[in-house]
Amino acid sequence: MYNKQDMESLKNKRGATPEQDETSGCPNLLVRKGNVILLYNTNLPIIENKNPLPFYNLDEYINYLEIQKRNGISCPVLFLQQENNAQGQFIYRVRPNPFDLQGGLPTTTNLYKEDTNGMPIPVPVIDANRANKPYNQNNYAGFDPLGLHIGTYTDLDKIHDSTKLQGESDNPMDTNWGGVSFTQHMIDIGKYEENNITKPVLFQPRGYYDPSIPTGYSQPKDII
Repeated sequence: MYNKQDMESLKNKRGATPEQDETSGCPNLLVRKGNVILLYNTNLPIIENKNPLPFYNLDEYINYLEIQKRNGISCPVLFLQQENNAQGQFIYRVRPNPFDLQGGLPTTTNLYKEDTNGMPIPVPVIDANRANKPYNQNNYAGFDPLGLHIGTYTDLDKIHDSTKLQGESDNPMDTNWGGVSFTQHMIDIGKYEENNITKPVLFQPRGYYDPSIPTGYSQPKDII
């Protein structure tokens, strides 16, 4: 971030070293003021309409860059944009380039690491329900009340996305859901049989049991 005094010092910079002679003809500062883009060479004196060189829209600047590129000229420049701060003062803020100011969120994100096929690599879920192997193996993921994995692609997301690869999904949360009848059919043919939860049978006599015969023991009570 630069204020007005810093800008003046950048404009009036002098005394290039011999090593800089080859690049002294290169503009090295690009400033955007409102809708006007000014291209400065801080190694040369200020001359109206020559230094800085004005561009009144991005198309003019793009055309200038294309001409420079055809002539084999490549000059790295520092891009500053004139802005107002919270005190209402004009400041000059460094931006990557006039085409992508990156004032807020970046245009691209590296949040998800990708494999060679361009698919995101899932991040393991931090879950105490499945920690301390071998005691907690094959457990379902526990509830995350803090939302620790919001915005990250986890192994649970990978499991969820795997059903999208089918023609029809029995998962109601998928866009390719086959409907209620399709899901019920998958349940009926035993796809989720291992997930069924039933009441445990606590009383399993080895022989014939006749409850009318008096004994000194009472029947077990079902507490579930």
